[in-house]
Amino acid sequence: MAVCVGGLLFLVGCEEARATTPRIPVLGEVGGQVGQEGVEAHAWSRTLMIGDQQAPHAVVTSNGDVLVAATYQEPINLGAGPLPFDRNVVAPHLLVARFSSEGTLRWARGWTPKSQARARVGGLAVDASDHVFLAGTSAGFTQDTATLPEGPFLARLSGEGALDWVRSLPGEGPVAVNAVTSDNDGGAVLVGDFTGQRDFGEGLKSAPNGRHAGFALRVGPKGEQRWSRVWTPVGEGEVSARAVAVDVFGDVHVVGGYAGAVSFGDATFLTVRQHTPFVVKLTHDGDHVWSHDVRGTDGSALSVAVGPDRVFVGGGFSGRLYFQNAWHRADSRDGFLLAYDAQGSQRWARTFPTGAPVVATDEAGQVTVAGSHDGGRALGGADLPPGLYVAKLLPDEGTSLWVRGFASAGTASNARNVSVDSTGGVLLAGGLNRPASEDGPSQRLQDGFLLRLNP
Repeated sequence: MAVCVGGLLFLVGCEEARATTPRIPVLGEVGGQVGQEGVEAHAWSRTLMIGDQQAPHAVVTSNGDVLVAATYQEPINLGAGPLPFDRNVVAPHLLVARFSSEGTLRWARGWTPKSQARARVGGLAVDASDHVFLAGTSAGFTQDTATLPEGPFLARLSGEGALDWVRSLPGEGPVAVNAVTSDNDGGAVLVGDFTGQRDFGEGLKSAPNGRHAGFALRVGPKGEQRWSRVWTPVGEGEVSARAVAVDVFGDVHVVGGYAGAVSFGDATFLTVRQHTPFVVKLTHDGDHVWSHDVRGTDGSALSVAVGPDRVFVGGGFSGRLYFQNAWHRADSRDGFLLAYDAQGSQRWARTFPTGAPVVATDEAGQVTVAGSHDGGRALGGADLPPGLYVAKLLPDEGTSLWVRGFASAGTASNARNVSVDSTGGVLLAGGLNRPASEDGPSQRLQDGFLLRLNP
C-alpha cells in the first residue's frame, strides 16, 4: 500500500530479511491510522514544500526530537502559521524547525534574505546540550533583531531556535561550506572548499591559481578559534572537503575528493583521475594522524561516520576501486562504503549499483547507510523498487542485517543525510524533484522530505 505525504511523495516500504521472502508492509497514510504490518518500519513522514534546488538537512537530538534546516523559495506553512516570505527578494529564504520524536511540530523559524546573494545550507548539527550548529552561505538572513551576515557563516542556535552567536569567514572568491559536526567540548568542526582568499581565524589563506582548496575549522563553545587547516593542491589540482565526523576521543575525520597532487600532512598523493576519494584523520588539536586516498578510483567521498575502532566512508565512483587488495568495478556510477580501523588500516569494502550512500553509526557500533537507486538488488538484498533504500550493516564485515526500500512514484528522490537515535530509530532526510513544466524554472526544483523509521 502507498503512503502519501503532502500529496507528493508515495512511499512503498518493502522490508527484507536475508533468509526470507520480502513482504509489503501496510503503512497507511501519514496522519491516519498506521496499519499493523507497518508499525515495525514506518514511524512517520513529512513533506517540506520548499520549492528549492537544495534538499534539507536534518539531525536527531539527544531526546529524539528532529531538527531540520532548509532554504525555501515559496510561501510555506509547516503547521504553526506561514513563515516569513518576502516576494520582492529572489534569493532563497531560510527555515529552521523542530519536530518531536512523534513528528509533531514544536516550532519553526523563518529567516528573510536582504540581498540577492547566493544562499545555501551547508550543514546542521546538534550537541548533547541541545546547542544547534548551522552552517552555510547567507544572503543576509534576518529574523527579528538577529542577522546572519552575507557570505559563508557558522552559527550556534539554542534548542528553541534563537541565535546565540554567528561567525563569518571573511575573504574574496567563491566558498562552499559542505558540512558541520559538533565535537565533545561544546564546539564544532566545519569543512568545505574555496578559491581566492579566506581568513579562517589565523590570517588569509590562498588557493593557488584559482583552484579549489579544502579547509577544516574547529571552534569552541563561543565560536572562538581552536584551529584551522587548509589543504592546497599542487599545480593544476584541486581539493574539496565534503564531510566530517568527530569520535569519542575528539579526533576529527574529514573526507572528500582531490585531483592532481596534494599532501594532507604526510606523503603526497597523486592521481590522474578527475577526482579521487580521500580520508584524513586529525587529532583533537588538528595534528595529522593518518590519511589515505582510494587509488585507481574516479570518484569522491561524500559521507563519514565513526564507531568503536571503525571509520566508515561513503561515496560514489565509476570505473574501478581498489581496496584491501581487491578490485571492485562499477556498472556505471556506483556507490561505495569503505571501513577503516582507528589506525587507518583497511578492513572491508562494499560497492553496489546505487547512488553515493550517506552513512551514520549508532550506540551499538552498527552502521546505517541510505541512498537512492534505480531498482533491483541493493546491498545484496532482494529486489527493491526504484527510489530510496535504508540498510543496517554489521561493523566488522559489512554484512546486511536488513534492507528497506521506499519507492517515490512519478518523481526522482535523493537522500541528503541519515541519523540514528539512542533507541536505534532511523531518520532519513532528502529531496524530491518536482515534475518539470513548460513554464517553470529552467532548473529543477525540489521539495524536502523527512522519513522516520522505527528500530
